Amino acid sequence: MNALLAAAGAPPVRRRLPVRAARLAAALLEDGCRVAGALGLRREPPLTRFLVEQASTAHWFDISAARHDLGYAPG
Repeated sequence: MNALLAAAGAPPVRRRLPVRAARLAAALLEDGCRVAGALGLRREPPLTRFLVEQASTAHWFDISAARHDLGYAPG
């Protein structure tokens, strides 16, 4: 995460939040925005359960087909 932030010119992450706490916070924010929407205040939640899952899960991709079919080599 810090490598992405550095590339964007943003400061590094200095604090950590357990995933369970982040999931709870995201659920509360989603529910709060849903209630606000029902009251006519449309807002996007600043944190969602989907974002928490994506940020807390390692993502690995198989590029063997790109190497074979396209001759791709990572630079």
